[in-house]
Amino acid sequence: MLYGKSISLIIPCKNEGKGIARLIKKLPSYLDEIIVVDNNSADNTYQEAKSAGAKVFKEARSVNGIGYGFSHLTGLKHAQGDYLFAMDGDDTYPSREIKNVLKYLVKNNLDVVSCNRLPLNYPAAISKTRKLGIDILNFEIKLLYGYPIKDTLTGMWAIKKEAINKLKLSEGGWDLSPEVKLSAIMNPSLRFSEYHVDHFKRDDSSVSKQKIWQTGLNHLGYIFKKRFTTYNPLLKLLSWNNYRIFYPATNQIIP
Repeated sequence: MLYGKSISLIIPCKNEGKGIARLIKKLPSYLDEIIVVDNNSADNTYQEAKSAGAKVFKEARSVNGIGYGFSHLTGLKHAQGDYLFAMDGDDTYPSREIKNVLKYLVKNNLDVVSCNRLPLNYPAAISKTRKLGIDILNFEIKLLYGYPIKDTLTGMWAIKKEAINKLKLSEGGWDLSPEVKLSAIMNPSLRFSEYHVDHFKRDDSSVSKQKIWQTGLNHLGYIFKKRFTTYNPLLKLLSWNNYRIFYPATNQIIP
């Protein structure tokens, strides 16, 4: 409990058995709930997280072997806190910043805050290739959505519990990351902002599950497609559900 608000932290994991217990033990004591969602790990991630005191759930669904999004969706479903934080299980994000992000959320009456890593305080934390990819995706969102986002792909963010259903999250793979930001940006009933945090280099106990170029190109296509489908104002205008037809003979309005 912090600032009168209960806090849940969701950590999606796959094969993080070597470091997940160490990460959990260094988390702030004011967290009310630590949820680890194990997505088809081949190691002892589940046992290590449970022994360290986390609530652990298993999530078997995946998209081409990737269940990052499904793990988040499972964590959000089970979380009970007033504010729900998400953070990767590779210990590259600063859990000490949770209190400052929450203060920023509450003070500004925000619904969703994305913890942007850029500019990097520790340049070695992200390779030049990944940094270039993030810059390209940031530019794409600014160009297509008109929002000057600073970090499309950060794995640390916070959501007010009441806002979860409004986000309508559904992506099961890596695209859950941009989906969170786009859904918050494009929903006029939600207040969204970014908050700068440190980002650290992944240690040797954790290996990235991403295929950088493939994942990056998929993100590029996903962001483009969403702009001209889900967030296409013309399609919404033409949607049959936006019209109601009056039938004088029956004196009824038929949906």
